[in-house]
Amino acid sequence: SLSSSVRLPRTVAVAIMVKTNQKRKQWRKAKIEDVEDALEDDRLIDKLKRKSIKGKASADEMPELFTVDTAGSCEGLSGASRRAIARAKIFPDKGPKLGLTATEEAKIARAENRLTAGRAAKRRAVDPEVFDLWAEPSAAEKTKLAAEKEEQRASTVRRAALSAPNKAPKTLYQKVSAAPAVLPAHEGQSMNPEAKAFEDVACTAAARELEREQENETLDRKMRPMTAALRDAAGADAVKNMDEEAKVKAFRAMACPSAAAAQEGDWEEDGPAGEVRRNKQHVKAQSQRNREKKRKIIDAKQEQIRAQKRLEKSVGELGAINKELKQKTEWEEGRREYRKSMREKQKHLEATEGIVPKGRRLGRTKFAEETIVVPDAEAASKGLRAMPLKGGTAIHERISSIMRRGMLPAPPEISRQEVVRRKKKISKLRKGRKFISPLLRDNVLLQRR
Repeated sequence: SLSSSVRLPRTVAVAIMVKTNQKRKQWRKAKIEDVEDALEDDRLIDKLKRKSIKGKASADEMPELFTVDTAGSCEGLSGASRRAIARAKIFPDKGPKLGLTATEEAKIARAENRLTAGRAAKRRAVDPEVFDLWAEPSAAEKTKLAAEKEEQRASTVRRAALSAPNKAPKTLYQKVSAAPAVLPAHEGQSMNPEAKAFEDVACTAAARELEREQENETLDRKMRPMTAALRDAAGADAVKNMDEEAKVKAFRAMACPSAAAAQEGDWEEDGPAGEVRRNKQHVKAQSQRNREKKRKIIDAKQEQIRAQKRLEKSVGELGAINKELKQKTEWEEGRREYRKSMREKQKHLEATEGIVPKGRRLGRTKFAEETIVVPDAEAASKGLRAMPLKGGTAIHERISSIMRRGMLPAPPEISRQEVVRRKKKISKLRKGRKFISPLLRDNVLLQRR
């Protein structure tokens, strides 16, 4: 054949084979850049269509024709260069490592401490620290509080948290009392008072003490009326030796003697052991029950008839009712004027003489004026140094003034209820600090939440 007859040189045959192999390798590399660009354009178009349908498309969201590459690209660089750039980003070059001796490190630490102390002193001089109870905590304080809370949660000792105020009280900038800071002393409280002035201050102190005792007695009668009635009837010594059951029995015999006697008659003692047996109750017959039911029905009908008669009779008394209502309105108006005048008088006495109203309460307690200090006439004759200090010092006077003006709550009165309340508070605080096993700590925290 022709192909077998024509023979090409060896060099030309090798070149043709190499060119054919290169084309085959290029055929294997599929170029899909234009396909990816087309797919990206289709995705953008679909996205814009969806947004335009929903009404969210805007001119700012349209793709730009030109973009600015601020990060840079590695296009056109060799693989070794790209690896070097990536390695430099991950592992940056370190500075020279200079060795320092212990003396040099100590010098550097002292210099740093001096700089820190100097900055803190300048900060304190420029901006003095003022404590504000209602101010928001700073970032450092918040971090410190968070660290303390974490430490408390991790601790095995459970502590009762103190209730901190979370807002300013409504009466923060309100003046509670109009009483003056300093009350002038009575002329009878001087070193050498006149007889009339001394008698006046002594009688005033005695009257206040009697009034206080009467108030305490009235309160005791309100709190324990049965004991007060028995004390008036049988005497304080007889009531003191009675127990609660005997008091109830004596009061019942005094208040309703017929019922007490009937109850005693129903009970009988039988046998040497003092066994008590109650008499058999009488059972009502059916006829008696029917009579009582009929009587109740008749009484109800008669009461309705009487109420209707009263209503018909009251129609002709409209004039009298109107007059009575007018009188009641005038009386109520007078009472309002009287209460208003009494409030004005009370404010005037508080501003001039420092007399605090009895119903005013600050916290749980009320302010009670201390007893009037009556000077000792016999000690005054011996000289100024011989005068006893019975609550008349400047410290007592200042504390009383602060509590009178409502700047601090008054101390509670010493009573059994106050002692019990204090004991409960101390016991709660003591029980709140107890050791908890780490194995049970998480369960206890979940229970408390």
